[in-house]
Amino acid sequence: MMRVTLKSELDGLIVRKKLSQKEIASLSKIPFSTFNGYTKGTQEVPVNKAVDINNAVGDDLFGSQAGNKYLGTLKALDGKVSEVLTPTELDFLQDQETIQREERRERAKALLIKSKLEPLNDKDKEDLERYVMEFLDEIVVELSIVFSILKILGMSISEAFKKRMPHWVSKKYMKGE
Repeated sequence: MMRVTLKSELDGLIVRKKLSQKEIASLSKIPFSTFNGYTKGTQEVPVNKAVDINNAVGDDLFGSQAGNKYLGTLKALDGKVSEVLTPTELDFLQDQETIQREERRERAKALLIKSKLEPLNDKDKEDLERYVMEFLDEIVVELSIVFSILKILGMSISEAFKKRMPHWVSKKYMKGE
């Protein structure tokens, strides 16, 4: 079973949730001595125990951080920007990212067509990579907006995904279960 150190992630969880180690250990049904080892960084956390912790306390940031460590998923949106800017301010920042990406869009479309007809040269690949990196910047800011608004609503990202899944399935963005 996969194991990783989650010391800093657990430290942040304790502060955000204003819970003691004993409280989180109890809620997660993990012996306190084991949980204490996790928080000291002397014990690695098995993936199933990280799931138990997250299910017990319901913290999107911890879930995202753990997902990144175990599975290499998108890193948690934990930078200063997402902490201090309002959804409206983040939306302005997202507009700026869109402008930067749009400046590269026509070239990217041409390169995508070219890639179907012939191999791209190094300059073409570099231009296409710049476009996709600008796209990723935009997505990260958009996700910060989503997390910020969900926080105001008191809804977790997993709750939002469950609520929206039928719509995505109907639009064929995702497969149903």
